[in-house]
Amino acid sequence: MQQDEYADVDLTGKVSVITGAGRGIGLAFARTLCEHGAQCILAELDAEMGEEAAKGLQAEGLNARFWPLDVSDPAAVEAVARQVWGEYGSLDIWVNNAGLARHQPSEEVSLENWQTGIGVMLSGTFFGCQSAGRIMLAQGGGSIVNVASVNGLAAQPGRAAYNSAKAAVIHLTATLGCEWAARNVRVNGIAPNVFLTELAMASMTYSGAASLETYIRRCPARRLGEMPELLGTLLFLVSAHSGYITGQTLRVDGGFVSDHYL
Repeated sequence: MQQDEYADVDLTGKVSVITGAGRGIGLAFARTLCEHGAQCILAELDAEMGEEAAKGLQAEGLNARFWPLDVSDPAAVEAVARQVWGEYGSLDIWVNNAGLARHQPSEEVSLENWQTGIGVMLSGTFFGCQSAGRIMLAQGGGSIVNVASVNGLAAQPGRAAYNSAKAAVIHLTATLGCEWAARNVRVNGIAPNVFLTELAMASMTYSGAASLETYIRRCPARRLGEMPELLGTLLFLVSAHSGYITGQTLRVDGGFVSDHYL
């Protein structure tokens, strides 16, 4: 799949927020939404990284801004959603992407590490859905996309908080999708396999959990995903192409979850 296969997706006039958008998949999501006409708010905890990312997009002529956000703070999430609505008069797309990857034996996980993982990836996703959802319900529609993971469906040792949070995000997506469907607010998810981002490379390099070759061998497609394939999934979910789809989490995984043979 090439990114230009969704050239007909016109998001002009749409206002979007992408959490954890300072680098990697989040930044790629922001660039793609901008390229298709949306105004994008890069909501990022790391101010220096977020500012640099937004300036990079602006230098490309794209409508991007950085706003600081700690997604684990519900008051902060609500404030960002309200500020966006106040400044732009609408909030059309919200992507819950913020996350972190930690590998550690479960018997050694500290309370702080557990709470941080759950706080960012599960609670942060709920707070984003809730705050964006309130505005979208009031304005008569909108699209929320939650970034889950294949690890929400297939466990990986040493990632108790991550796996648990992503599994819960998938069910949260289904819950909100059916709860808000009649009010024109769609909630869907994406569950990627490994894509070759900075975060993935750091995880392979420093955790020692698995090598690049191992990830490729484990995947039925015998390759990692390519970013246009993931970006196309996002565009599909926020556009009219998926107008009758809600509560779904699409696995973009090269068959990884379906293959139980090995």
